[in-house]
Amino acid sequence: MNDILLEKAVNLMLMSGVDDGMLFSFAADNGEGSQNGEGWTLSIGRKEDNDVCLRNDTFSSRYHAKLHWRNNRWWLEDLDSKNGTYLEGDVEDERISGLIPLEYGQLFRVGRTWMRIQAAD
Repeated sequence: MNDILLEKAVNLMLMSGVDDGMLFSFAADNGEGSQNGEGWTLSIGRKEDNDVCLRNDTFSSRYHAKLHWRNNRWWLEDLDSKNGTYLEGDVEDERISGLIPLEYGQLFRVGRTWMRIQAAD
């Protein structure tokens, strides 16, 4: 591969909606997601060819957001979606723009679906 340190595996847990409790497991070594010189990327959206397909969330765009593993941490990126990507806040949820750092266990929302990344076992 390249000399970039890659997160080898990650879990993504859906926390709301009709797929509440669904766990997606991804492994870079299995060719899941996409890899480039900057790291590893997982796509999220309503269209079937996303790594995480939210087909039942009509508030999710076809290509809504991406998770990036870069510089030994996760980053969340909204892809200029109509209904936004949000981080859970203490008082009010915060709509993100651009690329923002994301911690394991931190809740975020794509369309109307809440989710969180978790370390793989």
